[in-house]
Amino acid sequence: GPEFIREPIPVGDKGFLFFSPLCFRQGNMDGFDILATDVAKYIPGGSRVCELYAGVGLLGLTALSYHADSNPLQWVRCSDETPANLRSFTRSISSLPDHISGKNWNPRKQQKQFTLGDMMEMMESDKTSRDDNKEKITYEVASAASALLSGQALGADILIVDPPRRGLEDDVLMELCKPFNPNQEMVENKDFLNIPDHKVCWTNDVQTLIYVSCGFDALARDTEKLISSRAGWKLESATGYILFPGSDHVETVCVFKRR
Repeated sequence: GPEFIREPIPVGDKGFLFFSPLCFRQGNMDGFDILATDVAKYIPGGSRVCELYAGVGLLGLTALSYHADSNPLQWVRCSDETPANLRSFTRSISSLPDHISGKNWNPRKQQKQFTLGDMMEMMESDKTSRDDNKEKITYEVASAASALLSGQALGADILIVDPPRRGLEDDVLMELCKPFNPNQEMVENKDFLNIPDHKVCWTNDVQTLIYVSCGFDALARDTEKLISSRAGWKLESATGYILFPGSDHVETVCVFKRR
């Protein structure tokens, strides 16, 4: 049989999401499409978005497509630790129009390592951010914690997390609970940081956290830690979605903003 099954991206006739037997797929795609579209609406046009626990990139690609014809997102960085997701993600990107995906999509491209000559040239031209066309969409095969420590969320306005039922990894939660550091320069690549890694707040630039949860107990625990931390998070909204009527399961989307 075919390697993938496909589902339309939830917002309009923009492309498809591809799933192999090795990838996680929601049991109720029609219901989850509503959730994914709501997540896209929470993201302002023109944002820079990082998605952890991304799976095949459903939430990030939905947001990218939703804003494509009005105020396109500057970039979307996705990551997940399951290697099989990369092939599905790559196939999904190939189904998108070029003006959404960017013509120079490279599925295996990680954060570029810059030489001293590269840095000097970019500083002379006052170009210290990524090239939006070449780097509009990236995917890294890595755990959420490893992705953060590689700089995936540097420069991101919006962070989407969609962890498994057990909730956020300890290291991810620890980064999100760090106080905002006004003295940490906003850069989009870790090579431009002027402080040692152990002093970096890897989520310092994030102003909105969108937490998609399938485990309510873990969500309650993580929410308590976030809002009681010194990071300045405030719970702005929480919405429940009944994807499996007749069961006691609820999916929840929480939107946190920094005060």
